[in-house]
Amino acid sequence: MAASAQTRYYHGTSPGVASGDVTGLTVRHKLADNDIVDSNFPIPLPAAGLNFGWRKSSKVNWVSTPAGSITNLRWFISGGPPAGIRFFARDQATGVYVVATAGDQAGIAGFTDTVGNQNANDAVNYTSGSPLTVNAGTVLSNPSTGEGTQVFVETQMAVGSTYAGGPGPITPFQVTYRYSET
Repeated sequence: MAASAQTRYYHGTSPGVASGDVTGLTVRHKLADNDIVDSNFPIPLPAAGLNFGWRKSSKVNWVSTPAGSITNLRWFISGGPPAGIRFFARDQATGVYVVATAGDQAGIAGFTDTVGNQNANDAVNYTSGSPLTVNAGTVLSNPSTGEGTQVFVETQMAVGSTYAGGPGPITPFQVTYRYSET
C-alpha cells in the first residue's frame, strides 16, 4: 500500500511542535508567521517595486509507512500567481529552519534581496517538467514515518506595483510535492 503524505508548514521558534505548525491544503502568504486563512496582515500594494510577505517553510510528512523507500523528492507549481504577484522558492540547503520575521519584508539575503536572486528563485521556473530538487536520494524507508532526511522548502510572495487585482485574496494556484515510492 502506498504511503500517505501531507504538507506541513512550520511557524514560530519551535518548529515541529504540532500546535505551532499547520497541515493543510490552503496557505496564505502575508505579513505574519501563521497560515490562518483570513484577511489580517495583508501584503500591501507598493507605489513602486515589490512588497514582500514573510517566508514560509514546508516539508512533507508521511503519516503511514511506505512499502519500501521514498526517494526523488521534488517541488513545483502549476499555473502560477496572477500578473503583478511574484512567488519565490528554494530548498534550504543547510536544512536549518529559519523563523519568519518582519525582516523578511526587505527581501531575504541570498533569496529575494536582489533582482538576480529574485529571477533565479522565481517559482515559475519550477514546473512539473523542471521541478525544484528537494532531495534526490532516499528521504524515508520502511518501517519509518515522518519527514525523513529532506530539507525545508522556503517560499516567499511579493506584491508588485503593477498588480491590478485589488485588495483581498489572489486567484489560487497549486504547489505540488512529487516523490517516488519503491
